[in-house]
Amino acid sequence: MLFFSKIYSSLIEKLQLIPKTILAIILMIVSGFCFVVMHCTVKYLSQEIHPFEIAFFRNVFVALVLAPIIISNGHKIFVTKQPKTHVYRILFNSVALICFFYGLSITTLAEATALGFTVPIFATILSILFLKEKIRLRRFTALILGFIGTLIVLRPDISIQIGSFFIIFSAILWSICLIFIKQLTKTDNAITISLYAGIGMVPATLFVAIPVWINPTIEQTIILFFISFAGTLAQTLMNSAFERGEVAMLIPFDFLRLIWSALLGYTLFFETPEITLWLGGILILGSTSYMAWREMIQKTR
Repeated sequence: MLFFSKIYSSLIEKLQLIPKTILAIILMIVSGFCFVVMHCTVKYLSQEIHPFEIAFFRNVFVALVLAPIIISNGHKIFVTKQPKTHVYRILFNSVALICFFYGLSITTLAEATALGFTVPIFATILSILFLKEKIRLRRFTALILGFIGTLIVLRPDISIQIGSFFIIFSAILWSICLIFIKQLTKTDNAITISLYAGIGMVPATLFVAIPVWINPTIEQTIILFFISFAGTLAQTLMNSAFERGEVAMLIPFDFLRLIWSALLGYTLFFETPEITLWLGGILILGSTSYMAWREMIQKTR
């Protein structure tokens, strides 16, 4: 364990030599790839184990995954200045994770990824409803285009799958979580945020996992650990990216996930993305990127 701790410390020293903005972009891209790998593995294992149980193990193994970093940093990694914000984030994130894993198990990988990109759209709507933010014509137009893109991906004229509804609901909850995460990064370490989230979501995921529980085999346990490792790494890298760069600047780079998910879905699950998914994905990409750019311009002013 000390060996991995030394590797982590050495890696941190080298990363500090990279310019802050460039490092934030790199961290965001790698984070997105890790998320897709986790989603792909969840979809594969959900054929054998219920997604609720997978969600439980995703959180149980977090402390083990972060053990080398915890040893390296000591007790200070548990120190937080915003305990209430952690609780709010955990509550919303628990439901979001459960809904997303279940939706992912019955939805194509590329469609789940595309619908997951609606998070900035929902974040904008929530800011208008609850933060009383004003919305101008250009931002309203981008919002409408993003909504149209979502409808194109969902294809309501043919049929709307129940899994898509779970993904959308998860995206709404995750958009709320992002606000909490950004608030937490102002005072807390990225590892601290990931650690509390993982441990905090154990009770809720265990509650829904018990009715569908089966004892995993050794091979399945290894895969479950890999899911937790990939997810924890993805979350930690994203938190680190948010520490170093503006959310508005980083969001567009996250859209590379659509390409990776389409490739992995086709290679591993023989899923052929419909042309409507790409058309809708482009609209969602364009609208959310524009809203992110406008947010960055407003903050600069």
